[in-house]
Amino acid sequence: MAVYWTKKLVSQTHTRAIPPNPSAVEYVYRVWATEGATQATATPRTWDPFTYALNVVDDADLPRPGMTIADWDATLSGTWAELFRIRSVSWTPVDSSQSMWECRFAATSKNVICPEPDVLRSDSTSLRRVELYIKANPATAASAGATISSGTQVDAGGKPKHRDVVQVHTEVQFLWNTADPVDSPGYPDFTDVATYVNKRNSGTFLGFPAGSVLFAGIQATPDEDEMVRLTYQFVYDTWYHLEQQPELDEEQRPLLDANDQADTVKWFQPYEDTADFADLMGAYELKWLTDGWLAFDSPGVACGTELAAATAPSIATGKIKVLGGAEAIYPTAEP
Repeated sequence: MAVYWTKKLVSQTHTRAIPPNPSAVEYVYRVWATEGATQATATPRTWDPFTYALNVVDDADLPRPGMTIADWDATLSGTWAELFRIRSVSWTPVDSSQSMWECRFAATSKNVICPEPDVLRSDSTSLRRVELYIKANPATAASAGATISSGTQVDAGGKPKHRDVVQVHTEVQFLWNTADPVDSPGYPDFTDVATYVNKRNSGTFLGFPAGSVLFAGIQATPDEDEMVRLTYQFVYDTWYHLEQQPELDEEQRPLLDANDQADTVKWFQPYEDTADFADLMGAYELKWLTDGWLAFDSPGVACGTELAAATAPSIATGKIKVLGGAEAIYPTAEP
């Protein structure tokens, strides 16, 4: 006796969401099996999808979790379906005979479509305790190496007082699709981006002046299946990360003047190197990080218009962000 499988599409639902919430597509099918010498004479057969799972996938041509919709339906290859991955497949019996089941499978995508936001920014403040020999603040990052020539001397016998300098910690998060259909980037490679760590901004960055922001590092954590969440960590310092450093004698003690105070104090920069932090991400990301939701109303250089057609993912029309020279493309195609 042969077993015949039949499926019928009952409904299809699409939900478009604002990132970081995923967009979703859900299909609902009625699936039943019949058994007989021919399909015309076959009668309903009781079956259990939970112990017959792989056969259902193969025989009834249904997807399994982990596949993209385009993997399952080849006619949608090269379209929005490349971006939606099936997360779950659930079954519910339609009648007591269990010869017919309702199959519901849900697919989601966290890929970003212009002009939606693809970055999240959070800021917090902290204090950095510094040694204070002279009551003075650096004018700019260029003060590094300069002798502090004005301000009230506050040290005693070369022993400094202390002061708290305000810092702003900025975290920038975005998602990296390891299986992006455009360029298949794989797991993010930190080889290039690591060269930016412990460097300061060479120009204005996120509204902070040149030389005041330190790139403290980057973290990659699993998000969902093919998605990895990247977190950039930046630290703005009101003292440009500078320190007050007295000149020392041969025994590494501060040289003292006639008033028993540090004779010469200079601004010292422990993070000498600088870099263009705009290279760490694309123009679209920077616009969102500085303008917030104003970027939605005026996308600007990175996303002039939104594509409405179900076109194939394309480098030419995609938003591009940079991971230290390694590009990752967010396609603009949508269902």
